[in-house]
Amino acid sequence: MKRNAVIAALTAVAVIGGGAAAVAVSSGDDAPATASPADRVSLVAEQDSAAPADRDDDRDDDRDAKGDDDQDDRRDDKGAAADPGNVTVAQAIAAALNHTSGTVLSADLDDDGDRRWEVEIATGGSTVHEIDVDSATGKIVRTETDRDEDDAAAELKAVKGAKVSARDAAAAVDGAVTSVEFDDGRWEVEAGEADWTVPLDTPRASREG
Repeated sequence: MKRNAVIAALTAVAVIGGGAAAVAVSSGDDAPATASPADRVSLVAEQDSAAPADRDDDRDDDRDAKGDDDQDDRRDDKGAAADPGNVTVAQAIAAALNHTSGTVLSADLDDDGDRRWEVEIATGGSTVHEIDVDSATGKIVRTETDRDEDDAAAELKAVKGAKVSARDAAAAVDGAVTSVEFDDGRWEVEAGEADWTVPLDTPRASREG
């Protein structure tokens, strides 16, 4: 009777544990050690809890990397052209014309690191002179002549007799101008992140976009 009572008690424990633990019955030996259901549940819970944390860390890393890239892109888009330095476009054009007489076709701020204005002056035929003006000092730092510039003659003809010069077009736009050039029968002017157009017959700027 006593042995039957022991067997019944062990069977009840096995049923309560959901049948997950094996129960061995012997007349004199101890039952083999097995992991309890509670221990197995705890182990599974620890494994499951690690995955979401890892995924959260990965998402945070992705967001941080994307944020850094966005900041770099915004800095690249603005570039050095946001600050033309001590010399304005009008002053750069004046310095270039003082060096080489002619008709200005364009003046652009080079922001690749040299920090200088590149002024193109047409002098006749297909000849165009590029005069580089230091944006900090206003001094001429380099000159180059192209005697076979495409469309130079046509552009010179259109701009030379126009009422609005490159300097007039730049003056018609509010803000620090970083580029003015003749294109498609009109002046195109950049100031900060805004683009403007100015006709050849009147100094009236219209913002694009």
